[in-house]
Amino acid sequence: MRDLSNWIQVFAGAISTIIAAVAVSHKTNRADYDAIIQEHKSERDELKRERDEFKQNYYNERELRNKAENELLECKTKYKILSKKLKQQKSTRNKS
Repeated sequence: MRDLSNWIQVFAGAISTIIAAVAVSHKTNRADYDAIIQEHKSERDELKRERDEFKQNYYNERELRNKAENELLECKTKYKILSKKLKQQKSTRNKS
């Protein structure tokens, strides 16, 4: 019975030693993690800046496109009115 108890104590000690080693190595690599996080933060900030630029360009293009579509609609309307007037003038000339 004592042999089993001793083996359990040795096994538990070995496991606790492994856990302690992993914890220590994790804390020593923390500086490396901070450097990696800072690097990714700068990349993220650059991507946000690019996103904002693309967003602004999109809204500028959208405004120009809407203005062009409105002008096109006005031109189409004027064309229809002028074509109706022209047809009316042709029909009045043909009658006389």
